[in-house]
Amino acid sequence: MVGPNRSSAAFRAGWTAIVLSGGALVAGATAGRARAQAPVEPAPAPKAEAPPAPAQPKPDLGELFDRPGTEPPRPFVPLNAQSVEDRKRVEAVRLYSAARALEDRRAYADAVDVLQQAFKLDPDSVAIARRLSRLYVGPLARPDLAVEFGKRALAADPSDTETLERLFQFHLQRNELKECESLLQEVLANPKLEPHAPGRIVAWFELGRLYSTGLNDPEKAADAYAKVVAELDDKESNKLKPAEIARILGNEPAVAYLGFGLVFLAAKRDDLAVKAFERGLVYDETNPQIPLLLAETYLKSNQGDRALALVDRFVKRQPQGIEAYELLARVLKALNREDQITPRLEEAAQRDSKNVPLQYVLADRYRETGQVEKAEALYKTLLASQPTPQTYRALAASLVKRKKAGDLLKVLCEAVARPQGAEAVGGQLQAIASDDALAEEMLDEGFKQLAADPPGLPQAAAFRILGLIALPDRRDPKPARLERLLKLQRLLLDKSPNPTLYLEVIDTEQRLTHYAEAAAMLEKMLAEYPGERKPRFLAFLASFYHKAGRDDKALENVREAIKLGPNEAEERRQAADLLAELGRVDEAVPIYEKLIKDEPGNPTYEFLLGGLLTKYGRHDEAVKHFREMLTRNAGNLELAKLIHSNLSIVYVNQGDYAKGEAELEAALERFPEDPGVNNDLGYLYADQGKNLDKAEAMIRKALKEDPDNYAYLDSLGWALFKQGKLKEAVEPLQKAVELHREAEKRGLASPDATLPDHLGDVFLQLQEVEKARTWWREAEQAAARSEPHDKRLDEIRKKLTSLDALEKAPKASTGLNP
Repeated sequence: MVGPNRSSAAFRAGWTAIVLSGGALVAGATAGRARAQAPVEPAPAPKAEAPPAPAQPKPDLGELFDRPGTEPPRPFVPLNAQSVEDRKRVEAVRLYSAARALEDRRAYADAVDVLQQAFKLDPDSVAIARRLSRLYVGPLARPDLAVEFGKRALAADPSDTETLERLFQFHLQRNELKECESLLQEVLANPKLEPHAPGRIVAWFELGRLYSTGLNDPEKAADAYAKVVAELDDKESNKLKPAEIARILGNEPAVAYLGFGLVFLAAKRDDLAVKAFERGLVYDETNPQIPLLLAETYLKSNQGDRALALVDRFVKRQPQGIEAYELLARVLKALNREDQITPRLEEAAQRDSKNVPLQYVLADRYRETGQVEKAEALYKTLLASQPTPQTYRALAASLVKRKKAGDLLKVLCEAVARPQGAEAVGGQLQAIASDDALAEEMLDEGFKQLAADPPGLPQAAAFRILGLIALPDRRDPKPARLERLLKLQRLLLDKSPNPTLYLEVIDTEQRLTHYAEAAAMLEKMLAEYPGERKPRFLAFLASFYHKAGRDDKALENVREAIKLGPNEAEERRQAADLLAELGRVDEAVPIYEKLIKDEPGNPTYEFLLGGLLTKYGRHDEAVKHFREMLTRNAGNLELAKLIHSNLSIVYVNQGDYAKGEAELEAALERFPEDPGVNNDLGYLYADQGKNLDKAEAMIRKALKEDPDNYAYLDSLGWALFKQGKLKEAVEPLQKAVELHREAEKRGLASPDATLPDHLGDVFLQLQEVEKARTWWREAEQAAARSEPHDKRLDEIRKKLTSLDALEKAPKASTGLNP
């Protein structure tokens, strides 16, 4: 067997003996030749020789084999003959050695072939299995075989921490967290694993990491780490090597114990947290986090005196930052010694006068205790004497905490004008942006100071800051802030007009859905700056007029944009879509045809043209278009799948469900695991009330791949509704509506009446009339916002009318049975 059970020392010793023997023979031969070649000299006179010693009798080997039936071994015949298994193991050793040599020459495939031969001869060898796993997980990239041989090695030797770590990291990189957990549990359950073996400690450690991160189970993480900490304390039993300790604690043991302690805190195991933090301090008493966390934990455990002693010791090292001093105040309050807070802070500030954060803590303390003059004087002194990025950050943090909008705005303006100042106050800007009340107060204060004569703030810096506060996320506009931002932008535009400022005002107007105002402002800009009358801006103008209900002006401007000849393909596409929305599909189609002709290898515009024809009811043309696409792309399976799906939509819109199903079934035959095809066909079955069990299974398969897809969730809810599982249908349908709202708000989805309409149908069947009314009203609004209006708008309004009349409950658009 190859591995630790068979020593290679004896093998090497045997060869050494042979070599030495050979050397002796060679030496003897050489000596003989030397004697033969030397000149002959006269022999010395013979001396008197001593009488020969009596010959020693040869040992009788028969005495060593005196048992009945035992004979002495014959020459060249071994006493114990090699068995077949012995010869196999010897051959496996030879093959293993040859494979390692091939590895050194990077002939990995050949090395694996040789190792496989060795494995057949000695399938119990840990070394061979370990080597195969290493090669399969690395150069040869065969995950299935890597796992198979790795598990064989671990089953035979669960203390093989190197193989365990390699397999664990392999699963972790593939995000196979459950496989990681199963691997570690198998190792821990192996009866061959000794109680204090390194493999057991490493497995517990990796389980702790797994539960504390990916699997998010603080209780189990704490259980695993508790065993690790206990074993690390028990140095006599665990016999860990330095490399194995380093694998667990890393290069910074204090940081590792800090991590253990944080997990214990999350699991509310304060006693274990105290132990971990105390161990961490042994390794690094200067760590800035551990003393604070340990003191906090002491405080929670009603050990206030120990907490105070620890904080006092930490404060004497004059740490930068406010956390230690804030904790000192909390500890003194908990000990009913609040009167000592200010004197202790003053003493620390005097001892460390250059510690800016500490000075601000003291200033805040003065303000909290009513010593306002002392506080303001200290703030001004700090800003005048030490205008560093850190000073601005500390002062801004203090002002954010007290919500002093005017002072805060001035400090931020000064900060962003200095090198690295903007980065220093970035956290404070985020804090302001996340607080609606403070953000609106800052915007109002900014307008007030910028409107003054002279302005109370530097204009460029103020607008930069206020713009970030008003619109921190462009995908999630807040109307109250945008109204204030608009006032600021108009103020700046009046003072120094230019096209860029016009466009900023226009962008804010359209974000507030003030489309008429946006159009008017854009018209004004184009009149003042004729050179900006470009296809792009004319297309925007047409879009604003259309959304404002001025389709005549919209058509006029989009035609002018097309006449000017936009060069960008995206601009041409937008113009075509706008023409279609204005009811000019005949004018839109040639634009798409030209785009397709200009980019013959790009199927995007072909799909967009087919979608446009479908959207505006040109079904026969859409079928012809997609059929021609299918003929041209029959060999491209991915494109063919998408074409089948689009054809299905067209046929269903025509009311031909049989053809719609046939297209999706053709796609499913080639792509049985495709989530989109499974969902679409499952929904089509459910909508007709057929194959409902199969439909649900197909939709759930799609959701397994994409659990937050609102279309798939709606399909599942509808399939459950059709099966009469009304209460089960509510959750996926509500989640679908919420996800769609978020996507629409971010500009990633168009209005869709289907989702709230389905929820209304479900609540009607549940006899919750008011909820049904609420969801149908939302469906009505979505249908009216669609371009063109959703064809179910009249049907939804009939449902609402029936409810309002209270004459009889309306029926769902498609009931439990179609």
